[in-house]
Amino acid sequence: MPRDSGPTRRRIVEAAELLFARHGLDVPLQDITRAAGQRNAGAIHYHFGGREGLLRAIVEQHVPIVYARRQALLAEAREQPHLSGFARAIVLPITELLNGSPADRAYLQISVELLRDATSPVTPLLGGEDVQDVVDAVAAARPDLQATALQTRTFLVTQMVGMLCAARAARHSRPARPDAIVPTGLLGPDAFDDHLTSIVAGALAGD
Repeated sequence: MPRDSGPTRRRIVEAAELLFARHGLDVPLQDITRAAGQRNAGAIHYHFGGREGLLRAIVEQHVPIVYARRQALLAEAREQPHLSGFARAIVLPITELLNGSPADRAYLQISVELLRDATSPVTPLLGGEDVQDVVDAVAAARPDLQATALQTRTFLVTQMVGMLCAARAARHSRPARPDAIVPTGLLGPDAFDDHLTSIVAGALAGD
């Protein structure tokens, strides 16, 4: 009977998430192997085919959850089509990663790093269809908004929220402190969500 490789794969993925988030996507694979408690130096290539396959496994583990959460929030927003509801559909799936488990915060940082690398074959797996669904819903609710500008603003502001949250995730266990010259780093989770939602709603409206 073949041995179940599931536990080994999970240990490697868990180790990779934390090390990729802490040290970047170029962290040596042998460091991940050791952190996962694997004596076989080729364990990552055996189970995932290499770095890209490992990143793919991480992304494929998280993307469906983010997608489903955004779709649920979008369904709520369509019931009362105000821009703040559509903005929440952009913001909350990201901030919930920030406020989730260590693996959630690690994935948030990894996804932002992948978005900076348009050459990675893993980056397209991050999708964007769920963000496009928000764009389409806003366009249907507000036909007065210029469609091309709306799409551009929505994707830009989604990336901005991701980068802000990834920066907070990177110092999650450290004491709160001001961000640069403004005190946003001192905001609690609810206030942070509210401010981001207001910013995104303004961006959707073109204000």
